[in-house]
Amino acid sequence: MKGTRWNAVINECLGNIRREFKITITPIPKNKKWVFIVGCYNSGTTLLSEILGSHPLVSSLSSEGQYLTDQLFSDHEIGLSRMWTAREDLYCLKANDTGPDVTRLKKEWGMRFDLSKSTLLEKTPANMARMTWLQANFENNYFVAIVRNGYAVAEGISRKAKPIHRKDGWPIELAAHQWARSNEIMMKDAEQIKQFKLITYEKLSEEPQETIRDVLRFLDLDENGINLSQNWSIHERSESIKNLNNISIERLDAEKLDLINAAAEAILEKFSYPILSSPSL
Repeated sequence: MKGTRWNAVINECLGNIRREFKITITPIPKNKKWVFIVGCYNSGTTLLSEILGSHPLVSSLSSEGQYLTDQLFSDHEIGLSRMWTAREDLYCLKANDTGPDVTRLKKEWGMRFDLSKSTLLEKTPANMARMTWLQANFENNYFVAIVRNGYAVAEGISRKAKPIHRKDGWPIELAAHQWARSNEIMMKDAEQIKQFKLITYEKLSEEPQETIRDVLRFLDLDENGINLSQNWSIHERSESIKNLNNISIERLDAEKLDLINAAAEAILEKFSYPILSSPSL
């Protein structure tokens, strides 16, 4: 019938029924090690997830966990691509908060893991605002956090994010605020996390063998289980591990550097990143 969407509606309903049936029959993962990779957007979370996910004892999700559940807010779905700090009230969860259905969340993720493996790896940048809640609701949990130079991150967020209500993307000062504020929240909550490991993108990219060995020791996994001498598929690229900070920072003019400094100087100094005042490095 003209003017109707019966086929689309029926297919959507059938898809939802299949999904609910699969969730119903999926067991809650038990006796597993839960590893959460957290960090600001464009900080190397995808690279770190790809590397750790290649370990033979680790199962990782095919996408960020936020896109595979209806229990957590997805930044893209609410128009906040790479900008969750614009609505901290939606994302920040504390240990005793009762919003998401934990059983459903574990099943939604569990049906996509290889449950024959001992370690389940999840990566969602916004989970840096939910660490205490995840710790309270996921047994045997570990958190691996990654921090990257705020100038490079702000440039990447501003260039790559596609907010639906801003034609030209996020201005650089908002991107810098996202980096600074999200890391501020993460480090404050990290004081309450029992198993927390912080690394930097710079050390991962420049000393990958040492850095990954250190992370694997923290996770109590075989240190020889990962081959780092391969190319890694990160978004649109497939290449070896390398530090791409200079490429991003060279795109910043003096005005953008000043705007980043105004928004993030205190946090840049906290992580010992040099304050830049001109486009030359």
